[in-house]
Amino acid sequence: MNARTMKTLVSLACAALVLALPLRVQAQSAIGTVVTLTGYFLNAASLTPVEANYAVYDSQGKKVGQSFRSSATDGYLQTGLKAGQTYTIRVEDPRYFRQEFAIDLPATSKYLELSKDFVVRPMEAGRKIKVTPVPFDVKKSALKTGAEDDLADLVRVLTMNPGANIEIVCYPDAEGTADASQKISQARAEALKAHFASKGVSAARISIKAVTTVDPLDPPPIRPTAKGKRYVGPVYLVITKV
Repeated sequence: MNARTMKTLVSLACAALVLALPLRVQAQSAIGTVVTLTGYFLNAASLTPVEANYAVYDSQGKKVGQSFRSSATDGYLQTGLKAGQTYTIRVEDPRYFRQEFAIDLPATSKYLELSKDFVVRPMEAGRKIKVTPVPFDVKKSALKTGAEDDLADLVRVLTMNPGANIEIVCYPDAEGTADASQKISQARAEALKAHFASKGVSAARISIKAVTTVDPLDPPPIRPTAKGKRYVGPVYLVITKV
């Protein structure tokens, strides 16, 4: 191959590349910028990675592609979604409560990778879910200000899983007489049950248990707590039926 032929071939290759570039840009524009969503599924009880089946839905409630499964090794997930759109990641795995996670993707024309972890709750009879933050103030049985927002996620989980029954277990703030401890624990459990019922969770699915002793797993501190921080008896939801 002589020098003139080589020069001609190089010129043709460059011309082809220049012509193809606008077509690639147009194709990218037609498809839309894809944002890569990555993250991990974590067990709510231990925050360790878990395998979970999930599906992706767009803002119209239409399923995007097939169902997916996070890595059995480390709970890792990765999927491509269109920029500027809103999606819902829905847990669809009988081992866990059905849950939804909203994903709002920013509008961008550049490559973007978004990372988010998804905490799932195992669907097992006898499993305890600790309610955090505690929805009560010290020595009070009425839900504290802001508790409704804190409980919103639990309300969503309970309404999405109508086959699950729970028992509300409330512990007192401190050691005291059995009557006093019974009274406040009972009143707190009833207040929480009434709140869930007001949000559409059937009261028939909810039982309550008042406890007269402090929580052995999370007892009141022996030493004084930091200024402004006061111990309040823990609250648990125990799954009684799945």
